Amino acid sequence: MLTKNDHYLLGSLSKTSGIKGEIVVKFDSDVPSKMNKLESVFIEVDGKLVPFFIEYFKEKSFNTAIIKFEDINSEPYAKEYLGSAFYLPAEFKKLLDLVPDDFIDVIGYTVKDQNYKVVGKVLEYFESSANPLLLVETPKNEILIPAHDDLIIEVDDDEKQIIIELADGILNLDDEAEY
Repeated sequence: MLTKNDHYLLGSLSKTSGIKGEIVVKFDSDVPSKMNKLESVFIEVDGKLVPFFIEYFKEKSFNTAIIKFEDINSEPYAKEYLGSAFYLPAEFKKLLDLVPDDFIDVIGYTVKDQNYKVVGKVLEYFESSANPLLLVETPKNEILIPAHDDLIIEVDDDEKQIIIELADGILNLDDEAEY
């Protein structure tokens, strides 16, 4: 039997959307960026966790999304699940979290600053929970840029680019150094 202890609470089903059985889900935190890669979630029904397969997923705001589940095809049927919690098997939690391992595959990405000016290409990612770093090759040299979640504006896998907020002068540090 599936238990809540083996699963990670994502949020709850808050209201219906439209007449085709779409449900607005509210996440306990931000909508995980890789949520659209999931095939199913578990919904608590009468104290038990029941798998529901996702037909499609649309992000609505920073902590809400619209999910259409297979076999829920009407608003009245969708209403039966409102207020229910939805879960993910604990072993899949890592898939949704922004953990340092997510950055390993950004080697070769173009780094741009907050003004979309090209800074350079990612050569390497240095993992650290306190201060992850990107080694970036610029036209002049190689520099280390902090890759903390708070500084990253966007990671675009399609365009293979990272938009990051850079502190004023970070690109000029080596120009000013005296040896």
